[in-house]
Amino acid sequence: MTLTVDQFYTDLKRDMTPDTVDIRATSTVNNYGERTFTGGATTYDAYIVRAEDVTRDLDENIKVTWAVYIPDASLTLNVDDQITLPAPISATRPIVQVKTKKDEHKQQAVVAFV
Repeated sequence: MTLTVDQFYTDLKRDMTPDTVDIRATSTVNNYGERTFTGGATTYDAYIVRAEDVTRDLDENIKVTWAVYIPDASLTLNVDDQITLPAPISATRPIVQVKTKKDEHKQQAVVAFV
């Protein structure tokens, strides 16, 4: 059974993740509360789509515009990390929410809403 799951996972990463994102997780906070990121970014295969449910803040500004699906069995991502999206978006966006997708076998993916 595990072999079938592993093969599906490999096929998913190879065939259904046409994009890549760069993630930097090491940061410090300066005296003004701003995050500063150090070190190199790690590149992950991803599938990026416009968010179906647009989240707005109190001023009615759009908060979430993209959902980034990252199939990875060990990635730990949180809202304090930095994610850079590929062209045509080509921007570093704040992570608003993170969901981890798991099944009975293991973690299958991380979804970042940016």
